[in-house]
Amino acid sequence: MALRGDSAFAPDWARTLVDPLAFAHEQRCLSYVWTFLGFTDDVEKDGDWFRASLATRSVFVQRFGTELKGFENVCAHRFYPLRTKDKGNGPIVCGFHHWRYDHDGSAIGIPKCQENFGTVSRALGARLNPIEIATCGTLVFGRFPASGKRCSLADFLGPGFPILATLSRSPHKPLALSHELAANWKLGLQITFDDYHTVAVHPTTFGKTGYLDREKLTYARFGAHSALINSDRPQVFEELSAACADGSFRPTCYCILQILPNFLVALFRSDRDIFQCCIQQFVPVAHNRSLLRAWVYPAPFPVEGPWHARLWRHASDLVRNRLVQHYSRRVIREDNTICESVQAVAHQIERPPYLAALEERIGWFEQSYRQLVAEGQDVLANIPERTDGRPAAGNVLT
Repeated sequence: MALRGDSAFAPDWARTLVDPLAFAHEQRCLSYVWTFLGFTDDVEKDGDWFRASLATRSVFVQRFGTELKGFENVCAHRFYPLRTKDKGNGPIVCGFHHWRYDHDGSAIGIPKCQENFGTVSRALGARLNPIEIATCGTLVFGRFPASGKRCSLADFLGPGFPILATLSRSPHKPLALSHELAANWKLGLQITFDDYHTVAVHPTTFGKTGYLDREKLTYARFGAHSALINSDRPQVFEELSAACADGSFRPTCYCILQILPNFLVALFRSDRDIFQCCIQQFVPVAHNRSLLRAWVYPAPFPVEGPWHARLWRHASDLVRNRLVQHYSRRVIREDNTICESVQAVAHQIERPPYLAALEERIGWFEQSYRQLVAEGQDVLANIPERTDGRPAAGNVLT
């Protein structure tokens, strides 16, 4: 039976798809939510750094000894981006005027500081805007700081934490894919919650006939997030989390975890008992544009069985990985075409959608999304007014 999305969707839910100001406010609210930024593998050595996007704001993460620090990628002096490449190694030095910063983001080396500012570098008090950093397995998350008691990354992910930690620990370097999407990030993410579209959109990859049987799937909701597991056992998600926590988990079926605001990890079978993982993130760029970042890699579980089976697995991985890459790109292209077509008529959306039983998790996403935006609005409401008298919170979504 088809369901209306009224209970999950705000009447003007599509406003951020067409209104740049509404989109900008949404992103400012979500900047206080734990968001995936990158991998610890890219910051293994002292001085290593990578650049990322946090709610449309450029940031970078850098290793200082045993500690990871994050900062907004803007010099405190004249706002030049400190990191102009995707990754690298070296001290924090601005390419515009050679201002140098330490591991706390304080300006410690300002050329001719006494002559130009009448004081020494440290006394000037110039600092980079920090971001909070936490890790789960090899995954690096960040958020902008805010006052008041806030949940840790482990609390935010809940029972999904050990699953993500386990699935992220691959001994193989992931194959990175990147696709520009001429659509709002929410449209890209929503199609990953949709188990109803595969026959129409993916006939050459998932089959021309036969829809998924909702009764044979488990949808699990944990905090703001959700999961799909191709099993009808009611407690399968809890069992998966516990097995990942104690190290006993071995994959037997497809599963996918969607982590708000814009991140997911999928575990899928690529050949008999061989599984692969796929990480995806829909990075917001503008109200009508986003960037899909994806990584595909063999699932991080030991090859079991006789020696010749293990040997064949290693010998066939190269071909298998190329096939997985090929089909992943095809599925992404097919989904992107749908999302871009919806974006083209987004200005005509005036009501919530109908949701099929196989689209239930889209409704969950909208409910959680609205809650996170509301929490972000509360944070903004408590930020002191700007020096020009305007409220720091800016326009408020209704």
